[in-house]
Amino acid sequence: MKILITGSRSGIAFLTGITLASRGHFVYMTTHTKEEAYSLKKIVDELGLKAIIFKLDITDVEDRKLLNTLDIDVLINHAGIGVGGSILDVSIEEVKKNFEVNYFASYDIVRRIGNRMIKNNKEGKIIIMSSIAGIIPIPFLGVYCSTKSAISTMATSLRRELKTLNSKVKVVLIEPGAYKTGFNQVMIDDIDKNISSNSVFWKDKDKIYDNLTKIFNLLEKKELNSIVVKIIEAVESDNPKFKYRAPFFQRMFAKIYMLFSK
Repeated sequence: MKILITGSRSGIAFLTGITLASRGHFVYMTTHTKEEAYSLKKIVDELGLKAIIFKLDITDVEDRKLLNTLDIDVLINHAGIGVGGSILDVSIEEVKKNFEVNYFASYDIVRRIGNRMIKNNKEGKIIIMSSIAGIIPIPFLGVYCSTKSAISTMATSLRRELKTLNSKVKVVLIEPGAYKTGFNQVMIDDIDKNISSNSVFWKDKDKIYDNLTKIFNLLEKKELNSIVVKIIEAVESDNPKFKYRAPFFQRMFAKIYMLFSK
């Protein structure tokens, strides 16, 4: 299969990409910058794998136009960023930036590739990476959680829409829990920037930072295999499930949370 993975420089998307390439798939792995693409290509070459690697800044309309020429069987829409801080403190510019990357740019990629798949009568898959954080809102990471809630809703709506067409294109939603990739720490570090001296949370800033650090140190799973296995299953299955979540403990906690939050 021909598979496109956005945001493949590191972490879950990187491991997914090299695993799929090692399993004989034709993989496009994209990065935010040319420098990152060069570094990633060196790593992939050293591993003796074959993959097409190129810069795709998903917020750049011209970069997104590159996707109009690619023949893709599976889209893994992974690229994203996170913003930390209180809903009362994070600037509207930062909120817009987070939604631009995690929702609007991702929305356009799904729209472009999804339309081509359907018009070409392709038995394709659109795999949308969200997060358990879209189900369980985390205080002081509310902006990021909101973007993930939005993209999960988008995936659910798209799946139902395609059913009305009897489309061969399948929509899959992947909702990872907390993994130790460095992504969460970047959001936590935003606390220093986004809770300033005029914030109502200023006196509690250090406590907020320490609590979030402790929570993620406790929750984060170091090994990424549990979620990568789910993504591989979704890619290779003839009849994938709609939702995949991992790791196991966090998946169970999400189920309990949804049960008692109704």
